Amino acid sequence: MRLAALRAPSAAALPAEPRSIFVLRNNDIGDLLVITPLFEALRRRFPGARIAAGVGDWNREVLRLNPHLSEVLPVNAPWLNKYQGHQGPWDRLAYLRRSPEVRELAGRRFEIGIDVLGSAWGSLLLLRAGIPYRLGVRGYAGGHSAVQAAVPFDPHLHVGRAALRFAEVLGAVELPENRPQIFLDAGEREEAERSWATAEGGERGVRIVVGPGGGLPEKCWPAASYAELVAGISGASILVLGGPRETAVLGTVAAASPRAWQEAPPLRRVFALAAAADLVICGSSMLMHAAAAFAVPTLVLLGPSFPSARQHQAQWGYPGICRSLGKEAGERESLYTPAEILAILREEIRACR
Repeated sequence: MRLAALRAPSAAALPAEPRSIFVLRNNDIGDLLVITPLFEALRRRFPGARIAAGVGDWNREVLRLNPHLSEVLPVNAPWLNKYQGHQGPWDRLAYLRRSPEVRELAGRRFEIGIDVLGSAWGSLLLLRAGIPYRLGVRGYAGGHSAVQAAVPFDPHLHVGRAALRFAEVLGAVELPENRPQIFLDAGEREEAERSWATAEGGERGVRIVVGPGGGLPEKCWPAASYAELVAGISGASILVLGGPRETAVLGTVAAASPRAWQEAPPLRRVFALAAAADLVICGSSMLMHAAAAFAVPTLVLLGPSFPSARQHQAQWGYPGICRSLGKEAGERESLYTPAEILAILREEIRACR
């Protein structure tokens, strides 16, 4: 890393008015959603700059129509995401040395580069791209090792707020709300509205999205509990929503209620269907962040791998929008039961009417 830093171009001082800024966020969908306010903060600070995001192909639709970005560049880097199978050291080095994406990035000649995650591999990518002024994270995954400025990793600080620290390092004072940003067009919203109306049979009622998926099984509230919960919901339309790899669990949960329907649609339709809902029930997943983008009240049901719901809420939740419900060391040693969630949900439904 030090040798690479010595050979790469380096700026001793932060450019006062940079013409171009590159932001690297090549990991999962929820991880990108949670830091999207950073793009607005950078655009406010540097209205004339070329601002680009580097993301994996799975994340390009997240940033479609985002007015704060000049371009979105493909960075399908084989580290710290669940979308690529081969992520060993040799795969990572091969990507940095031979990928056309890295050559394309270098050709853009960005003046400032930000590795939001803050990994040593991210720092190497910024070096290989020839970006002279680099920002990373100190104390997380080695991302401070080849940068001129770093923000400290704080596990008690919300991830989105931590990302906004990069804008503050660059002189930003007026920051946007720390809440994900998704930009839908009128057609996307109208199509989702028609789907909900069809499911309701023409009578507008309370709309509930249930998202039982969420990656690793230990992160998820049990599928059987979701099914029991859905079976107990009355007086609402229920959409069981997830990704293409989650169709089996979606079917199990949706079958628990005659008022439930299921979809595993493309990402933009997931966003639009969530935006048209009144309530969302899900785990610590992308859907939690998508719901927050549209201020849809959300119950976040945590699985057994989360020792503290309070910690999860502080790091990933959104005050006034979502509630993290799970274990709490010294206070609650078990997951919430379907009966407990139903009692909470009934209060939420009454508030929607």
